[in-house]
Amino acid sequence: MWPRIMVDDYILEIKDLKKSFGSFEALKGIDLKVNKGEIIGLLGPNGAGKTTTIKIIIGLLKADSGEINIFSENIISGLPGWIKEKIGVVFEESNLYHRLSAYDNLIFFARINNVKKAKVEELLKEYKLFDVRKKAVKNFSKGMKKRLMICRSLLAEPEILILDEATGGLDPISAEIIRKKISQLKNEGKTVLLSTHYLEEADRLCDRVAFINKGNLIALDKPSIFKDNLQQDFLELIFAYDPFSLNKKSLKRQLEVLLKKGEEFKIEEDNFYLKLFVEENLFKRLNQITDQYKLVDLKNREGDLQEVFKQINS
Repeated sequence: MWPRIMVDDYILEIKDLKKSFGSFEALKGIDLKVNKGEIIGLLGPNGAGKTTTIKIIIGLLKADSGEINIFSENIISGLPGWIKEKIGVVFEESNLYHRLSAYDNLIFFARINNVKKAKVEELLKEYKLFDVRKKAVKNFSKGMKKRLMICRSLLAEPEILILDEATGGLDPISAEIIRKKISQLKNEGKTVLLSTHYLEEADRLCDRVAFINKGNLIALDKPSIFKDNLQQDFLELIFAYDPFSLNKKSLKRQLEVLLKKGEEFKIEEDNFYLKLFVEENLFKRLNQITDQYKLVDLKNREGDLQEVFKQINS
């Protein structure tokens, strides 16, 4: 059974949160406690309940039942203004005015929140948007828009930042800028709730991760503890083969006989990839393959959150 840990100093506490859309149960009783100053990841497939949970937290959806406490105040019936000011939110879809420039977007929201112009310029520089501040947002790349959305969410210097798929679909440079900034926010004492499909990202950034599936919170703990519980390393091997002398269907049948449950293979144009458990009989099992095909590359890899995710959902 996957472990759960209990910790103190909660800034956000969710108790038995339930939400249905008609006959579909989106949330079936979510319990989650978030510590002040930590980055916690919400992981799960599409439709798991991550975004529904976030929308209820910030008041965009009303829960059917349950309790949410932020700064020890129950907000299930509505989010008080003073708490709204302490929460920054970035959704996957843009909430910017695309005809306005980046600068005018931030100035507009800064005035609403009584934020000084200097803060706008500071954020634009920090997120590498100052040189394009006069350009219309409609001409920005997706990565630039996402960085600007984060700037907007940080204008009022919130204590809690909620990011829904912060790096989804971004170019590598923009994604890396955002990941570094998320780590920096933690160092500044902010609490980050991060919903992501990228398990490597969660492993790198999060103090704890919560696996959600079909409206249930299945497991919650530190990434390192989840990986330790796997107690299983993998060997990654790449072999070359001649597709003209052996068709893919024949190779596929051969590999399917070789593999144990949880192991993987992938066939490409002129090579194939194996991911096998490191265990006593591994090389005995590999004899037939190594006799027939040329080994191109071999790597030993520890279990990661991808493997944790597979085991939890199986």
